[in-house]
Amino acid sequence: MEESPKDESTAPAGAQNPSHLFRGLDSISSLPDEILHHIFSFVPTNVAITTTVLSKRWRHVWCKIPYLSFPHINNSSIESIHETLASYTAPKIMRFHLYVDSQTWEDSERSSHVDRLIKFAIAHNVEKLSLVLNAYYVFPDFFFSNSSLKQLIVDSRNISPKCNVSWTSLQTLSLRNSSLDEYFTKLLSGSPMLESLILQSCSLPCLDLSESPRVRRLDIGFFSSSPRKCHIVAPHIHYLRLVDFTQKCTLVDVSSLTEADIETIYFLPRFWCTQDDPSTDPSKDEYQVMMQTMLEKLQNVENLTVGLSFLQMLSIAEFSGVHFPTFKVKTLTLKTTILRSAVVGIAKLLQNSPELKKIVFYKSEDWNCAVEKYVNLYIDPQDPQDLIFPAKSAFNVAKPDLVASFIELLLRNTRTLETLVLQLRSCLNTSNYDELSQVALTLSHKNKVSIVLK
Repeated sequence: MEESPKDESTAPAGAQNPSHLFRGLDSISSLPDEILHHIFSFVPTNVAITTTVLSKRWRHVWCKIPYLSFPHINNSSIESIHETLASYTAPKIMRFHLYVDSQTWEDSERSSHVDRLIKFAIAHNVEKLSLVLNAYYVFPDFFFSNSSLKQLIVDSRNISPKCNVSWTSLQTLSLRNSSLDEYFTKLLSGSPMLESLILQSCSLPCLDLSESPRVRRLDIGFFSSSPRKCHIVAPHIHYLRLVDFTQKCTLVDVSSLTEADIETIYFLPRFWCTQDDPSTDPSKDEYQVMMQTMLEKLQNVENLTVGLSFLQMLSIAEFSGVHFPTFKVKTLTLKTTILRSAVVGIAKLLQNSPELKKIVFYKSEDWNCAVEKYVNLYIDPQDPQDLIFPAKSAFNVAKPDLVASFIELLLRNTRTLETLVLQLRSCLNTSNYDELSQVALTLSHKNKVSIVLK
């Protein structure tokens, strides 16, 4: 490897010698540029630029990196970034990430710099654009017209186009912390190739995807605060992930759904249990209607994943007289812990899934012990087989007899099961694992079901 030049004046602004971070570079320097670019894709661009002082070989490598990342941009760093980009020579940017700190610039000054950076990315035919704008920003009209963009991630309070939208190649759209008003329909109609939509902590009273036939994946995570209404019309989606939803969430049309990952917000089971009689408190009946509708919309799903809070809601639904339809689930994934408040819902779900072939169990962490207390008081299980399971707090180290009882509950409530996978390795010590392995082997032979411990 050549000696580092004594005169480092040709290095971009802000570059400092990082030799302590890049030892043994002889072999790395001999790698093709494409591999070096791939390595640089895992670090912020300002770190990649520091390699320019290592040798002549490294001086211009960063200039053609197709991955640019600028985290935590503020008033003190923006000028050096503009100087840096002036030396950039790659014709195309595959991925561009921009994170703008809040409360660091005046609005007008901040907007001007962000506009320049976004325009730079668009001019280089960026395919994946990630923008985290923790400050008020109005997106310029040119942002909404792009033929190269395939994946867009925006974390911003406001993304409201005043012009027509033309994202003709966009396949994945991810929005976070956005207030999605009537302008959201423009984003959808201007993205004819959209296949995947991700909404995290967004405010949207109605999500209508009926005019977006190519959207097959929908991922929604709600606020963990006060309930708000959201009606979902998505007749073309095949996959739905619905996390932290409340009784205000309604699945209107998901008629093509085959795979779902469902979890209510953690406090919802407690709220349902502590409401007054439906004749004096309409909100209690609202929970029943929500669960009834939800179960009906999930009955054709073949691959279903459910969490602890939703299982507790199923337990309450069983004791509240909610009708459970017959499900077409073939693979069921349980992300829960072994608790009395959940096993009633698990048993009912299994009993109504006559085509079930595989169960996967993941031990999850406890969310809120107070919720378990209210659910247990409400459902008041009398079956001795249910009383085996703990009423509160789960295990850190799995007790073989408890896990064995849980396995027996799963097997007892299924008829067509072929495979049972239990992800317990993190809470099993060696002796417990050996003991439970023997129990699993015995139950496997007895019930003709493959039981796998991981």
